[in-house]
Amino acid sequence: MLRAAVMTAESDDYRNRYTVAYDREEIQFPVWILMIFGGVFFYASVAKGSVTYLLMSAVFASLAYYSYPLLETGRVRLAADRDGLFIEGLGHFAWRAIGAIDAVELVVRGNVYTEAEISLLEPLAIALGRDAPKVPLRRRLMRKPFYLTSRSKVRVPLDIFDRTPEDIIGSLRRIWLFNRGRAANDR
Repeated sequence: MLRAAVMTAESDDYRNRYTVAYDREEIQFPVWILMIFGGVFFYASVAKGSVTYLLMSAVFASLAYYSYPLLETGRVRLAADRDGLFIEGLGHFAWRAIGAIDAVELVVRGNVYTEAEISLLEPLAIALGRDAPKVPLRRRLMRKPFYLTSRSKVRVPLDIFDRTPEDIIGSLRRIWLFNRGRAANDR
């Protein structure tokens, strides 16, 4: 039997699923710094009446708004259960729609980053079907825990999550191999 880590989020009930959230350690610090700089430049723009400082505060506020999901560390970003794979902001894929789950290592400026590449057997719109989430406009402009490389490949950066990339890839592959032959509603 598969062992899966269990985590209960505040607003979502993800018991008996493998779930991953953003890490709680150092990823919050830059977001707070952006907020502080935005507030300092806004205060300076009001005190001096400077449009330049106001524009700088708008830039810092925009970057803080984009990065705000990094502060929501308890929220589930990636989940896997017997019905399929869930990626926040993208939706739920049935295991039968997934062709492969691979680890991809990228080297950027001397740092090695690990990403999960999820290859779909059909285009994204068909793989999601009617399960595509309705994301509010305010969340569409924020950071997402995935990006699309083609119509049938999704990449998820793993280094910012609360588990190691090896643990995430290994768990997703085990759950995928175990459940890919089942229909989503089999119990």
